[in-house]
Amino acid sequence: MRSVIAFKLTGAYRGFVYSALFSLLGLLIESLFFIYYGGIILLTDIVHWAVDTLVEVFGLIVLYYAVRFGRRFPWSILVLESAAMLLSIIMALGIYIFFFGSYITSEFAMGEPTTRSPIPALATTIGGLLTGLTLVIQVKNYRLYELEVLRVDYTHALIDLIAAFSATIGILLVYTTRSQSLELLFTLITTMFIVHGLLEILRDIVKTITGSNIDYELSNRLLKKLVNELKGVYIEDIIARKIGSFYIVEARIGVDPYEKLVAIHKLRNRIVNTVINESDLIYHVDVKFYPLKTKYRRRK
Repeated sequence: MRSVIAFKLTGAYRGFVYSALFSLLGLLIESLFFIYYGGIILLTDIVHWAVDTLVEVFGLIVLYYAVRFGRRFPWSILVLESAAMLLSIIMALGIYIFFFGSYITSEFAMGEPTTRSPIPALATTIGGLLTGLTLVIQVKNYRLYELEVLRVDYTHALIDLIAAFSATIGILLVYTTRSQSLELLFTLITTMFIVHGLLEILRDIVKTITGSNIDYELSNRLLKKLVNELKGVYIEDIIARKIGSFYIVEARIGVDPYEKLVAIHKLRNRIVNTVINESDLIYHVDVKFYPLKTKYRRRK
């Protein structure tokens, strides 16, 4: 079983290596173009690349530890992933707000668009091609390894592909029409893609902090599976919580107060094995036993 999990996680890790490298390359290319040609639309797309690069890098780090240490990798890594990602994104967003504020108060007041050349469209086109490669690679990896983290990544890449197309069209239209209103419009459109990504990340972090990060679909699947496989065992509840890229599962099991400790230990191992077989992203299973005071019926 461990070899199967290691195989899948290793495949996912390789996929994220490509995603992170492509994201970093796209960020560097657009940054170089911005240095020479400027433009608020290009700058906004750069911030989008920066946020995506941070997400890919942190995902890569966690998968690296998962591949190297399996389910024994430090719990603090999952906490660090959320905290560091939140801090980094707040910093990136703060820098962008500063530049956008400068654009509104100075450049916009002058009545001229900051997009003065069509060449930045080449940068966003290259970025779109890199995003397309990421999409193809991660879709292929998802079909091979069937890990949820890969599906999330290729869905993100699809959204980024649309964002790159929008930025390219915006740059070309603004250069052709010299319309400052169009430039502001496409800047806001690109900003919406940034906000969408940030809200997804912030939602997961807030859910983790407030304890509302329950995956009800996975919880229900696990409950049905345990009920079917563990005949005669009273299962009060199964809760699967998503922490970063992985899941923590808590199982509450009622047992006969006179049951032998050896039997309870064996039952715990069966529950843990059953749960982790459901998903390769389940990092830890916490089985809590409590004594039954009255006659019970198996939960259906």
